[in-house]
Amino acid sequence: MTENERYPIEKVINDIETGTKRVELSGIDRGSMALFVAELKSRLSTPIIAITPLESDARRLLRDIVFSAGSNVSVGHIPRVDASPYGHLSPDRQSVMGLLAALTSMAWESWQDVIVTSAVALTRRVMPSDVLLDHSYLIDAGQELNRSGCLRALADSGYRAVSVVEDRGTFAIRGGIIDIFPPTGSAPVRLELWGDEVESIRYFDPVTQRTTEAAPDQLILPPVREELLIDASKKRARQGILDAAAEVGMPTRKVQAMLDDLSNGIPFMGIEAFRPAFYSETTAVADYLPENAILVHLDPMAASEAVSNQWDEFSRGREGALADGRLSLPADAHILNPNELKARLDIRVQLRCHTLQIVDELGAVEGPDDAIKFEIPRNTELTNALARARGERTPLKPLAIWVRQQTENGVRTIIPCRQETQLDRLERLLKNFGIPVSRSSADEMNLYSPPRPDQVGAVLMRGDLSDGFHLPSRGIAVVTENEIFGRRAPKRKAPARESGNPFIRDFKELKEDDLVVHADHGIGRYVGLKKLSMGAFENDFLVVEFAGNDKLYLPVYKLGRLQKYSGSSQANPKVDKLGGTAWQKVRAKARQAAEEDALAMLDLYAKRELAVGYSFSPPDDFFRTFEATFPFEETPDQLQCIEEVVADMVSPRPMDRLLCGDVGFGKTEVALRATMKAVLDGKQVCILVPTTVLALQHFKTFSDRLADYAIDVRLFSRLVPSKQAKINLQDLSDAKVDVAVGTHLLLGKTAQFSDLGLLILDEEHRFGVKHKERLKALRAQVDVLAMTATPIPRTLQMSLSGIRDLSVITTPPVDRLSVKTYVCRATDDVARDAIIRELSRGGQVFFVHNRVQSIENRAAWLSSLVPEARIVVGHGQMEPSRLENVMLDFTEGRFNVLVATTIIESGIDIPTANTILVDQADRFGLAQLYQLRGRVGRSRERGYCYLLVAGQAALDKDARARLAVIQKFTELGSGFHVASHDLELRGAGELLGTRQKGHVQAVGLETYTQLLDDAVRQLRGQPQPVHVDPDINLQINARIPDDYVPETSVRLMLYKRLANANDEDRVVQIAEEMVDRFGSPPQMFENLIDVMRIRTLARKLLMTTVDHGPRQMTFTFHPDTPVGPEIIFGLIGQPTSQWRVPADFRLVYLLSGEERKNSIQSLRICLQVLAELATEPKAKERTEQ
Repeated sequence: MTENERYPIEKVINDIETGTKRVELSGIDRGSMALFVAELKSRLSTPIIAITPLESDARRLLRDIVFSAGSNVSVGHIPRVDASPYGHLSPDRQSVMGLLAALTSMAWESWQDVIVTSAVALTRRVMPSDVLLDHSYLIDAGQELNRSGCLRALADSGYRAVSVVEDRGTFAIRGGIIDIFPPTGSAPVRLELWGDEVESIRYFDPVTQRTTEAAPDQLILPPVREELLIDASKKRARQGILDAAAEVGMPTRKVQAMLDDLSNGIPFMGIEAFRPAFYSETTAVADYLPENAILVHLDPMAASEAVSNQWDEFSRGREGALADGRLSLPADAHILNPNELKARLDIRVQLRCHTLQIVDELGAVEGPDDAIKFEIPRNTELTNALARARGERTPLKPLAIWVRQQTENGVRTIIPCRQETQLDRLERLLKNFGIPVSRSSADEMNLYSPPRPDQVGAVLMRGDLSDGFHLPSRGIAVVTENEIFGRRAPKRKAPARESGNPFIRDFKELKEDDLVVHADHGIGRYVGLKKLSMGAFENDFLVVEFAGNDKLYLPVYKLGRLQKYSGSSQANPKVDKLGGTAWQKVRAKARQAAEEDALAMLDLYAKRELAVGYSFSPPDDFFRTFEATFPFEETPDQLQCIEEVVADMVSPRPMDRLLCGDVGFGKTEVALRATMKAVLDGKQVCILVPTTVLALQHFKTFSDRLADYAIDVRLFSRLVPSKQAKINLQDLSDAKVDVAVGTHLLLGKTAQFSDLGLLILDEEHRFGVKHKERLKALRAQVDVLAMTATPIPRTLQMSLSGIRDLSVITTPPVDRLSVKTYVCRATDDVARDAIIRELSRGGQVFFVHNRVQSIENRAAWLSSLVPEARIVVGHGQMEPSRLENVMLDFTEGRFNVLVATTIIESGIDIPTANTILVDQADRFGLAQLYQLRGRVGRSRERGYCYLLVAGQAALDKDARARLAVIQKFTELGSGFHVASHDLELRGAGELLGTRQKGHVQAVGLETYTQLLDDAVRQLRGQPQPVHVDPDINLQINARIPDDYVPETSVRLMLYKRLANANDEDRVVQIAEEMVDRFGSPPQMFENLIDVMRIRTLARKLLMTTVDHGPRQMTFTFHPDTPVGPEIIFGLIGQPTSQWRVPADFRLVYLLSGEERKNSIQSLRICLQVLAELATEPKAKERTEQ
């Protein structure tokens, strides 16, 4: 069979060019579809629309085409907005903005080469293109901008005004700077104005807020919500709501709150259900498609079924709404029916790729009678061979043989991997088999281009493809990561990591009446940021109120002495008296505790350093192959933790490492790598957990992950029948058990290991005193890896660096960031629809109700709503054994809805439970909501979190703010600012002990961390740092003006960052960033930067005061200053010296007439001269003597 017969793309192109409207194809499946579309586009000039049945298919195909086409083809996506208008749920905001961005591109006829979408997405009725264009705002570099008109247009189009732009659909204005994050871009843009002229348009990083590169000269700002709250639209929507109310006989008074919000331009809860009523007419997404586009359908029969199912679902929703007397619009107001969609698609050229293949007895592929048949073999034989070899010592040998055969036949084998670490592993493993390996990228090649002479053997590329295939006639074979190592989770966008000191971040969240801690005066209450006049000069002061209404006015340059109080929310500390002795006593007790703590840890560390244990062998190829089978992408934190653990095991001293990270952050995989390393060396592994439920979870996880490697994993808990339990114990002592997973039963005398090499402890703090003593004895004999789900504060980790082996995973895995979060009314419909939706996909549901007194009634309510659900109740007031049985039954799937209190907040990991409803969510704190939402969304299934409230009117201001934050950060890594002080204090308590936790609460986390750091330094014989914060008096206006940075919270954070800067370079960096963010600075801001630069120099010289008068500058010093007597005498002893030392031993510099003209510059020069003299070796030696 010739190449054209196996891959007849020429015939397809010929049919298109000769005017055939509908071409049937068979033999193209999900793996080769991307190659076909990419090559088709390279041969044709018209746009191509690739249409899949469902949104999940579209996202997968989008990823495949991006990889297959390389950089030669631009690829776009029209997402489906996944929310029924009859379910009382607001659609995902990011999906809506993604849809509007795609529609905008098509309305402006600036579409990509290939657009990927789903059939169901094309049915959605949306605003007509003329309305979209009318409400898209254009800004060109160099144009005169009507500032008020621009801001009004942004507000009308749904953009939200914020102080700092971090998310799509927001904007901020600061003097001559306007920041906007349009839905069409991957990064926000910064407009810099000169008067009213747009001087520049630049992209900036939403995390650092620094500009990165120039943006195109034209900026298109489409709407970011579909319901335009302008007068004409509001009038039409009002009538639509009244008509819907009349249809079900609902009096106007019942919808008056809705109408009032609408009149005031407030998007009320559930406004999206009336989206079509905002327009005089609607159009469909399908109408936006280019008229000359070629439509390529993947599995058109499944697509037709998906569209019909959606129509039936909407029709049932409409009927249910009418029957229940709920407001709604007809189904055909929201979507096209199947026939309407078909009519719109039939006017365009369609290529229909049928994925169902029927093979006759002669091996011919059958499809529709008139189908053009493609023959693209899958890698089935190779995949089966790799699966059989997965547990052997050379699991990649079948791949090496296959690649060698392909090379001999003149075929290049392309292997895409999602991450660089996987490429490195694979390159090393293949080279060990003597396979030629080269690297390439999407910029250098695509799948349909002919191979280069150097591309023989295996060609490794960074990318992703759903399924592999091989086309020998075209010299190409593609083997995917999934086929080599087993099914892996899809790669998603990596989370952005928030950098910087968390205590600085806290200042951005500081509100009036919050508690703060002053290093010298103790706990007070923040009153506000005030401008005070000191003579002719006006500066900012932070006002702190202490006991007896005494107030401290703290200059902003001294904010380094202040921290936001980071004690538990349950703690209610007393406010200290200004000038009193209570604070000093509390601080002294905390210092003593820190010293005891540091001494105990240093003593333990020294003993471990002297101990000699088993030294495991370095990782080999088999271990690297096992690593490559991890079904997810490792986070950078995870990779570092794995390296640290393996290095400890290879080291001759016994490992005693604490691994910290939230549930689902990837600790178990670190433990699995350690387990494999131990088993490969012939050692036994003990995995010890505090509860039966956790034991069962770990047993399943380790059994599944190690199933291909002939490793014997056994469970030791009360769940194991007594006969089997005896066999397990005997096998354990006979070395037949490789990995023992269990509860405290493994600590009993009956559990005797033959050759234990690794002990893994999960949540050690939950074990009893007796068990901890046994664990202490084991620690001296074997390597120990302890794991905790409680976060450890980063600053505390740094203080303990070198005396406590800590590994910390702070980055959430990318696949945990996709939990869709809805804030909605707690109605029967919402609860029923959410539960049925999860149960219909075979999942389980958490329902959190945090009142034991009424939890049974709430469970009965759910049972009446969803009679088919199997509901069980669990709460902390149950007998422990009964509660454990409840959790076990739910874990095992005997129940599919768990109604519980916040006992599920941590420690539960059930991959099949992917929907959580939080009742009375407005009563929970941010940290609790964060933890609760983290229980779902850990598998490949989408997670859903419903925050149920009584309604907007019942929410207070703080509750609204909390719910807005938790809903906003559905991707936790993209700037998640939830303050988790309770969690961090819990972590500090676990690491340091219960008594120390009390001291942490008494003085605040930052203060205790500093005391601990000082104690560690002292015990190690390192020089103790002297903390001096000089008083600076320069007789100038030095502050950040309100009109330069309007938001008080932002000014506070900037002041705190400047106050925490340790050197001049850091001050200058912050200043440059502020100019970048806020525009040309006023003089008083530049004065502030001068003050901060002078302060950093003065601190290094241990000056206690810097006083700048009209004719002289005066300095006083701490006794430990490096500016010794020799330096001072050397200065004043020079002829014509301007330095003086009065009787009170201050150092004075007399300003000359010329120096008075730029006295600040002169002051900085004086300090620099002193710093240079103090750092000269001889001067330093003399000073020390």
